[in-house]
Amino acid sequence: MGRKDGRGTRQKWGAPGFGAVLGWDQPARRNDENEGPRDSEPRDRTWRRGRVEERSVLVGVVLPQQTRTQVEQNLDELAHLARTAGAQPLATLLQERSQPDVRTFVGSGKVEEVHQVCARLDANLVIFDDTLSPAQARNLEKVLECNVIDRTELILDIFARHARSREAMLQVELAQLEYMRPRLKRLWDHLSRQDGSIGTRGPGETQLEVDRRRVGERISHLKQQLRERQRVAATQRKSRHGEFRIALVGYTNAGKSSLMNALSGSELLVENRLFSTLDATTRRTPLPDGSHALLTDTVGFIRKLPHDLVASFRSTLAEINEADLLLHVVDVTSPALAAHIDTVHEVLDGILDSPRDTLMVFNKMDALADPTVVHIMLRHHPRARFVSAQSGEGLVDLRHAILSQVRARTVEVEIEVLRRGPEVLSFCYREGRVQAQDVGANGEPRLRVVFRDIVFRRFAKTYAGDFQIVGAPTHEDDAGLGRAASTPAAGGSES
Repeated sequence: MGRKDGRGTRQKWGAPGFGAVLGWDQPARRNDENEGPRDSEPRDRTWRRGRVEERSVLVGVVLPQQTRTQVEQNLDELAHLARTAGAQPLATLLQERSQPDVRTFVGSGKVEEVHQVCARLDANLVIFDDTLSPAQARNLEKVLECNVIDRTELILDIFARHARSREAMLQVELAQLEYMRPRLKRLWDHLSRQDGSIGTRGPGETQLEVDRRRVGERISHLKQQLRERQRVAATQRKSRHGEFRIALVGYTNAGKSSLMNALSGSELLVENRLFSTLDATTRRTPLPDGSHALLTDTVGFIRKLPHDLVASFRSTLAEINEADLLLHVVDVTSPALAAHIDTVHEVLDGILDSPRDTLMVFNKMDALADPTVVHIMLRHHPRARFVSAQSGEGLVDLRHAILSQVRARTVEVEIEVLRRGPEVLSFCYREGRVQAQDVGANGEPRLRVVFRDIVFRRFAKTYAGDFQIVGAPTHEDDAGLGRAASTPAAGGSES
């Protein structure tokens, strides 16, 4: 996660520092990478080959709308996040409150306890499971005398570490800047009102205004770059309109990439860590009848996913909105799988602009120790599939379920073109799959075309009166899968 530089801002390891955006000078380069901290640097840091060893204490709060078990599960996940970011979790502290403390979130008594634990364990980082306001983080750092971050900043740090493509880097940087913009004042405390001494107030406030302007300009620049990339991505998606598209969604580390590899035969990166996949990747997957569909792996979700991050990754998540079918992948071995399912529904609620057919896929059956979980899940999701991407168990059944949905969501129709022939023919070849073309009795073009049903409805509306259907369309609707509404209250993803 990094260290704080001379101006008080935390520098991210493996990602551009926040000071680079503001034009601040970088810390002087060391002649010896094993050299210890200098007098101008924090002394509570341990230098190991030029990097800081993060020793962290985790803090959670049980509020009235939560149970202690839920918060304990959240803290277990927070510890996993911390390890993913390179920090070593040393202790976990829990407090029950009726409401968060305005100044420090946990109250003065618990803050003092955290301070004592940090001193005893030589911890240099405190991570809160809940989002802290800029004032709360500022107050906590003054008392605890070490770095204080919240779950949002931790997740942003992990995304910064794992971003590989140019688009992912742009999206992560945008989310980081949106998060840090209201917290700039916290970074300039060392220049404002230092003991009320003359000459310390004005420069800090003036520089704060300059920094806010620079951050605003950088955010505008990033948004413009992302808009340009979104236009390119939208053009690429249009070229695939005639294909049946499937999006893999689910909680992070549920095995989506492994399932993608098993279904498509690709070799995507598979790691047992959170957020190993940040870029949407599309591959063809063969189906039992010899046809194929397009399968897209998307970024995983997590509880309390930062709003700025969801907004920044909206272009990547657009693949979900373009999909005909969602495969909701769930880690069947997780003790919190019900909560994970609810979390995915909540995130989808903010992404989907209309209902989507969804098939629940419970993965990692090869590692399941308690078979009663299957019976419980079948009661809630009677059409779910249970698979193991690792061993191949259940994949044949899953392919047939996908094929049934493809057949249910496609229309084969024979049409005769009456007017606007070039435009109608262009649409059919661009948006559908033309099976055959001939000449009708009146010399007009006659085609047999397979459309995705949503495309066929658009075709029929756009070219009404320009063509006539010969015979009845073939539309096999026997899949019977559930439909994921844009809000869980409207039906969820019951399948």
